[in-house]
Amino acid sequence: MIVLVGASASGKTELAKLLYRDYGYKKCITTTTRPMRQNEVDGIDYHFLSEEAFKDKMAMDAFYEVTEYANRYYGIQKQDVIENGVVIVDPNGANALADHASDVYVVFVEASEALRRARMELRGDPKDQIEKRILGDRSVFQLKQFHRIDLHIYNEEVTLSELASWVHSHYQKRHQK
Repeated sequence: MIVLVGASASGKTELAKLLYRDYGYKKCITTTTRPMRQNEVDGIDYHFLSEEAFKDKMAMDAFYEVTEYANRYYGIQKQDVIENGVVIVDPNGANALADHASDVYVVFVEASEALRRARMELRGDPKDQIEKRILGDRSVFQLKQFHRIDLHIYNEEVTLSELASWVHSHYQKRHQK
C-alpha cells in the first residue's frame, strides 16, 4: 500500500487521483469528522462521521490510527486498508501504518508554503483557515516526525503526471525485491 503524506495543498490528493486513474491503484477511504467540502461525496472522498459516531468506532477498536488535526478527527478504519491501495494520512497515520505493516510505502509530498497558500486560495478555503493550516503544518510536517520515509518528492518543478510515474516506478521496484 502506498501511504501519501504531506502538508495541506501539497498535491497529495491530486497525485493519488493520477495513481488511481493511470496505474490502477485503489483508494483507501479514510474517515473524518470534518465537514464535507463542495463537490465531495461521502464514501468516495472520505467517510464523513459525526464526532459521536467516530468516537463509537474508536471504542470498538475499528481504526489502525486516529489523529486530531484542526479540531477534527481523522482515521483509517481497518476495513478500509486494501491491497494495491493508496491512502492519504498525516505523520501519525504514516507512522502507525509503517509500524503495523511491512508492505506500506511511505511517500512524503512536499511543496513550498507560497504554492500551498495559492492552491488553498484557488480552491476557496477561508483565509483564516489557510493561515491556521500553514502555521500548524510547519510543526506537524517535519522530517523528524516520521519513523520512516521511503520516497521524498517535491511537487514544485515537475508535473503531477511525472510525479505519479515516479511514485509508481519506485513502488514497483520495491515490491519486486
